[in-house]
Amino acid sequence: MVTPSRLAELARLRERAATSLRRDRAFRCDLLAARVHIRAGDRRHALGCLERALVTWEEIRMRTPELRRDASDEDPDARRLRELLGAADGAPHAAPLPRAEPMQPVQPLRKLLGINKRLNSELRLPVLLDLILDTVLDLTSAERGFILLTDGDEWRVEAARNISEDQLQPTAATGSFSRSIAERAAREGIPIVTLDAAGDQRFEAALSVSDLKLRSVLAVPLAVKGRVVGCVYADHRLRAGAFGDAEVALVCDLAEQAAIAVENARLLAEAAAQRKEIAELNRELEKKVASQALEIGELHKEVSKSRVALSVRYNYDNLVGRTPRMLELFRLLDRVTDTALPVVIYGESGTGKELVARAIHHNGPRRQRAFVSESCAAIPETLLEAALFGHVRGAFTGADSERRGLFEIADGGTLFLDEVGEMPASMQVKLLRVLQQSEFRRVGGEKTIKVDVRVLVASNRDLGRLVEEGKFREDLFYRLNVVRVALPPLRERRDDIPLLVEHFLKKFADDHKRPPRRIARAALHKLNGYRWPGNVRELENEVVRAASLGGETIVIEDLSPQVAAGEPQAALESPDDLTLKRRVERLERTLLREALHRAGGNQTQAARLLGLSRFGLQKKMRRYDIEC
Repeated sequence: MVTPSRLAELARLRERAATSLRRDRAFRCDLLAARVHIRAGDRRHALGCLERALVTWEEIRMRTPELRRDASDEDPDARRLRELLGAADGAPHAAPLPRAEPMQPVQPLRKLLGINKRLNSELRLPVLLDLILDTVLDLTSAERGFILLTDGDEWRVEAARNISEDQLQPTAATGSFSRSIAERAAREGIPIVTLDAAGDQRFEAALSVSDLKLRSVLAVPLAVKGRVVGCVYADHRLRAGAFGDAEVALVCDLAEQAAIAVENARLLAEAAAQRKEIAELNRELEKKVASQALEIGELHKEVSKSRVALSVRYNYDNLVGRTPRMLELFRLLDRVTDTALPVVIYGESGTGKELVARAIHHNGPRRQRAFVSESCAAIPETLLEAALFGHVRGAFTGADSERRGLFEIADGGTLFLDEVGEMPASMQVKLLRVLQQSEFRRVGGEKTIKVDVRVLVASNRDLGRLVEEGKFREDLFYRLNVVRVALPPLRERRDDIPLLVEHFLKKFADDHKRPPRRIARAALHKLNGYRWPGNVRELENEVVRAASLGGETIVIEDLSPQVAAGEPQAALESPDDLTLKRRVERLERTLLREALHRAGGNQTQAARLLGLSRFGLQKKMRRYDIEC
């Protein structure tokens, strides 16, 4: 026996289904409630449930394609509805539910075939949309209409008839209501049809239909391969029932073909725009190629002259210089590059030790594999082993996962270790083992890993002297010091300064996409006369600073104060000048600049490196006219 609480629960389920537009569930809930009321002898409530079920079934039937409606009428639920209607009326058998009279298809079918031919032949999107909209209005005798298209982000009205542009804006009353219907049909992917908008419960909450004077509304989505690309909307403000089953079926059939034609037209328009853009880019590229061809020709001449002058095999573009010291260096690198021998590169800070290491790697047989660089002085002793050899998970606090070291990353390639003289003694033993046996174990690991790595090292301190002082292992020194490459400081190859300045100015111009700056002879003379304790790196920073702050031509005023007011070269270079004060001042000035360079301009860190207070550092900087 069904209790009143069960009937109430059934009513709640029906309301929930109706609210979520699940008409099939609402229909079955009404059927079940009607059967219960009939068995209980409550004819009045049974008729109420059946009337709601009949209305819902008509809506379901309206949304069913015409070709499937005959089959839907034979649905078991439809037959049960007819039986219950007969039972509620007291008749043994009820008449079948009314069906719409079939429309004469000959004339509309000819129209549809004709419009399909035109759709397939029209490739211009605006003309195509006008053709689709005019055909819909002609087939349905609608009063107004428009077409919405989407690009995936928003909906736009692309064609309209008998509706002003102001009315189609989302902020307008009629525009907002009409667009909401069209967008809803597109989102749901099903047609929306109403025979009388004034009595349609779906639109009561949207807007006052009586104010809009809308009677008949039809919105059909345009879908291609299951993706909605637009929607066709039509309405009539005076006639109720303006769109019958035949008209709706025709518009749905038309929409299938129209959607394909619209998508093809859009793709063709996009392709045409892309072809136009590509053609324009090709014209610009041809101009650039023509202009660059002249530049390349001049560069080839210059490169040929340089190659003849250098008499070397490999390319050392980043190592600028033509002095005898540099030519000797290039010839030594030529002999070293094709071997697998360890190399120690000596030179002061800023002379380009890593550039030499990269030149050896990129000109050698390992050029296709990795080049890995690391400074031994930049990593704390406790982390250096893990950085070089990697670690396993749980090897130490913070080792949450397994990690490869630099030797594994450089396998098959080159590993460059700068400031190797700063490596702790415990790490020197492990580095020697890798060099001798080409194998190592990760921190905390037991597995031995084999690697094939060419090791290049660099130092600004004499490793042989460090061996004598007991600060560097002798066996590791002899293992590394197979080939010794010494880089001259910039003060010992002053004839290369004009070439370096030209190289840095061109690099600055290329990086900032502007014409190269020129440098006045007086400014170049100042650069030649400066001692350059920071070597090539300091010269590059000075040139970049002057090019950034100066005009088309760099003059003395564009140089930093210490360079513009530098001491004469003779006083700086004279080996016989033993004046203590002058020697001490030069040493202090050099140490101040080096400390500021290492600290990246941070005065607190530079003072700590020098063993001074920050105030003491600033006092000396003012004394020697040094800026960060």
